[in-house]
Amino acid sequence: MKRFDLGIKVVKLAGKYLKENFNKVSKLNEDRYDIKLLQDIESEKILLNNIKNFFPEDSFLSEETKIPQKNKKNLWIIDPLDGSLNFSRGIPHFCISIAFIGEDEKFGIVYDFFKDELFTGIEGEGAYLNGKRIKVSKTDKIEESVLAIGFMRGKKEILYGLKLFNMFANKVKKIRIMGSASLDFCYLSSGRIDLLIHLNLNRWDYEAGIIILKEAGGKLEIEKYDKIRIFKATNGKLLI
Repeated sequence: MKRFDLGIKVVKLAGKYLKENFNKVSKLNEDRYDIKLLQDIESEKILLNNIKNFFPEDSFLSEETKIPQKNKKNLWIIDPLDGSLNFSRGIPHFCISIAFIGEDEKFGIVYDFFKDELFTGIEGEGAYLNGKRIKVSKTDKIEESVLAIGFMRGKKEILYGLKLFNMFANKVKKIRIMGSASLDFCYLSSGRIDLLIHLNLNRWDYEAGIIILKEAGGKLEIEKYDKIRIFKATNGKLLI
């Protein structure tokens, strides 16, 4: 089985488990700005165990489990539940995110299992939503644009994020804080939004989404300010 086909299969399996357990939330721990659920762990087990059955020599970088990387040439980057807080509060906006970066292939898969929306991108082959080609929006005026932003990670990020929020609130048409970076990248890729800003993301938050975005014609810049990594993505027609 090809890795991409396997990726589709495993996100569907994990998505089925998560959807069945949407109203059966079990908290493991919670900090000031985030939450960890039993469903995060169980989804990760489904993903990892099924991939390892076919590709035991591959390496894995996953949010929930720190796994020694044996083969850095073939790396899976996994977020088993992006939007855990939304999931825990019954807000139906979350997903599973998988990226694969290998010697001969590179792809991203983001599955919104609640809405059954499967976003995919294979390097050099385009971006798709449920098998239909997607592209970024054609919006070219900042005052007509919709911006998604995320900064609720820590005090430093919040202070800087609020400055950005205030600055862009006077420029764009609307701002959305939706609670899933992976889906924000996919919404930008499919023209639902036009701009994206996130602060201090981890690799599992963005790798799949960036692959999909680039295949959809979007642009990404990563800047640094006072030890904060700023992810700025656009439809390629707008500047931020």
